[in-house]
Amino acid sequence: MAGAFEIVMAERKALVDKIISMMKKGDFFHNASEWDRAALRPQNPMSKVWYRGGNRLKLMAVVTERKYRDPRWATAKQLFEKGFRIKAGEHGTICEKWIFEKERKTKDEHGNIVKEVVQLDHPQVMYFRVFNGEQVEDFPEYVPSVQDEDKTQLGQMIDRLIDTCECPVIEAAQDRAYYSPSQDKIVLPLRSMFKDEESFAKTLIHEEGHMTGAPSRLNRPPGGIFGSEQYAKEELRAEIGALFTEADLGISLKGEHYEDHSDYLRSWISVLQDDYNEFFRACADAEQISKRLIGNYTKKYELKMEVDGVPEKDKEKDESMSQMENKSL
Repeated sequence: MAGAFEIVMAERKALVDKIISMMKKGDFFHNASEWDRAALRPQNPMSKVWYRGGNRLKLMAVVTERKYRDPRWATAKQLFEKGFRIKAGEHGTICEKWIFEKERKTKDEHGNIVKEVVQLDHPQVMYFRVFNGEQVEDFPEYVPSVQDEDKTQLGQMIDRLIDTCECPVIEAAQDRAYYSPSQDKIVLPLRSMFKDEESFAKTLIHEEGHMTGAPSRLNRPPGGIFGSEQYAKEELRAEIGALFTEADLGISLKGEHYEDHSDYLRSWISVLQDDYNEFFRACADAEQISKRLIGNYTKKYELKMEVDGVPEKDKEKDESMSQMENKSL
């Protein structure tokens, strides 16, 4: 019988295979309809947890595939304890959790028993199954909160994202969108050159994602030259980080990047086929990208985001997978 590690690895491979299939079709969550905004922010109404990293991306993929409108997910135990039943024939979605530390009892110099937290030499992996609200009998109808509605015009949101960017954003009459690490600045074509505001916002957020990798910020490895493996890894992180940020800010996902990303998609496929765990490391880094961008935005304009209102200790730990970057899986 397969253990937790084998089950989690099999689930990872299945998800990456699905993502690769989407990429080969030239799609990566870019065609979600308007109502997907809330559903792409998976949450647990029982524990008040917002799913993160690889778990978040997995639940987003299920929502997109099955066209769920409900962002709420919970375990069978949590649902049963509240008196709910899962609909006949429904199957749960496996999520993962990595444990990197444990609590142990020891004695201090006075002989008193105290508790201390120690790091594990080898992280432990666990998994659990969750069910969407639409898979539950007589589950209360989902009512979008204020955070799921448009709180500000997109044009104003774009201006605020530029204002809170940690490097200059230059809009110029040229045909490239890029972040320059050496000059620490973002250069974009004029807004009038984009198909619509959503497309400008998506491109801006993608480039701001690259900006967070600077040594003075999140300190990710440099992207390297176009077509290289490191370039593909950094592009994947910026793209997933933009996806998370757009969903949390309530920006429509229907916009397009100014530049054709078909070359990026092909390079990502190569990286993921070589190591499907790279996708989960990218999701972990993408969470940090999104957290920084949204943190800058909400702090400056004193806005409260539900996704940031959960106590740190209660948040999903799957983003900690980034700690495994240099470990063998």
